[in-house]
Parts: sequence; structure tokens; C-alpha cells
Amino acid sequence: MKNKMIVFIVVLMSSFILFTPTLAATIEANEHMDISYTDSGKGTPLILIHAFPTDKDLWMPQREELKKHFRVITLDLWGFGLSAPVDGQAVTMSDYADEVNQLLERLNINKAIVGGESMGGYVTLAFLEKYPNKVEGLILSDTQSIPDTDEAKTKRESSALDVLDNGTAKFIEGFLPKALSPSSSEDTRNFLRTLLEKQPAQAYASALRGMALRSDTSQLLANSSLPILIISGEEDMVINKQQSLNMHALAKNSSLVLIKDAGHLSSLEQPEEWNKAVIARFTSS
Repeated sequence: MKNKMIVFIVVLMSSFILFTPTLAATIEANEHMDISYTDSGKGTPLILIHAFPTDKDLWMPQREELKKHFRVITLDLWGFGLSAPVDGQAVTMSDYADEVNQLLERLNINKAIVGGESMGGYVTLAFLEKYPNKVEGLILSDTQSIPDTDEAKTKRESSALDVLDNGTAKFIEGFLPKALSPSSSEDTRNFLRTLLEKQPAQAYASALRGMALRSDTSQLLANSSLPILIISGEEDMVINKQQSLNMHALAKNSSLVLIKDAGHLSSLEQPEEWNKAVIARFTSS
């Protein structure tokens, strides 16, 4: 195997909002599958897993605030951002969970709060299922524990084929109006569009096919005594907030926060409220 190397770079400042520089890195993990990530702050490790079809920059509104309270780690799931490319075949939620585990092992982190937005929530639940002893708490944001219906699976495969044949533009135009609330700012919409447009079609297809294969994790939630924070945008048009209510009813040690004026990506649209919920749930002060 090639010599494993860590290359450090400085995260670029986004015109979306001003942030202080955050140290970022890329590691070569198993099978030469590079993982790009950021690591900042001190304290309890908190790893945040981005939504489909974005990358770790989705968490720019979280890094600067949450690093005052936690050691905040964000990563690009395989295929997205600067992590290793994929070929359009299914990458399952379990595969992505393995990626998260490989990163934590390389960072010598034995246990972490694991959180995810949308598809990142699916990966979070897959991680809990596969690596339960490495989880200190969960954040499930704008996500659900139930699997796809047959109709949804068929739609995902159709979308995967379309992006591979024709590119992602059509998918993006259909997704953007549903991803954010009608009251979202133009800056937020432009920032999200940029995130979506820079992801390759193969990443879209692999994730779409992987999401279609996920299992029902509802019983996993019901059996867990871990502290769990469940967040939903009140105007989520992709995953109805009822799914968050259902998970809250299942998970015995869960807190539920519904965020006003937020759609499917509540962490991006209302970062102050989202961050406040995380700090309140997982810190003692």
C-alpha cells in the first residue's frame, strides 16, 4: 500500500458568511479511498455527516460556533467534495458508516456524538447499528428511520440513470425548491446551488442507489438509551416532520426540536437555532 499521508490545507472562506479559517485534511483510508475532512475545536468529539447531494461545506454555519463547545469533525462522504470518487454503483449507508469509522480510527477517537442531516441521518443510524460502542449520542436532523417504499426505490433508480446519462442540472432544478423553505434568503439558495452543482453525477447515482437499499432502523432507535436529538424544519417538503415525531416517540431518551422558517436543510437555513439545540442537548452549561 502507498505510504499513508496527511495533507493539510486551509478551508477557503465562503462568500455566504464570514468564518475564521478551519484546518482541513485528507487521509488515505482503506483501499486507497481518500477521505477529506475538517477537524477543529476541543472537547467531546462531534462528527457531522452531510446531506445528499452536498459535501462537508454544508456544515460551514456550524463549525465556528460548535467548535467552542466540541471537537467538531466534518467529512466528505465518498464521491462528494474532495473525497475519493465513486463509479455510480450503489454505495450503501453501511459503506458510508465504514468511512466514518475509518476516519475516527485514524483520528484516534474511540467515541463520538454522531450527527447527520437527511441522508447523513441515514448514515448516522447505520453507524449506530454497526458500531454501537463508538456512539456517545446522536443527532438526527431532517431524516427518518423507515426504509424507502417500492415507489421511492423506483424513483431513485430512475433519477440515478438520468443523472448518469444527462448530468445533474435537471435533478438540481427539481430539488432546490423542495430543499429550503419559501422564506429562505437568496444567499442561502445560491450557496446551496453551488454545493449541488459541484458534485459529480456518479456521486449522485451511487448515493441514490445506496439510499434505496437502506433497512428499517426504527427498532434500533427504540432499543437505544443513548441521548438523541431529533431536529426537523417545520416546512420540510422532502421528509415530513411527522417522521421526526415518530422517531421521538420511539427513542426513550430523545429530545425533539422543530425549527420555524426552515425546510429540509434546517442546519443551513436556520443555523443559529440548530446550533443552539445541539449545545443545549449535549453540554451541561
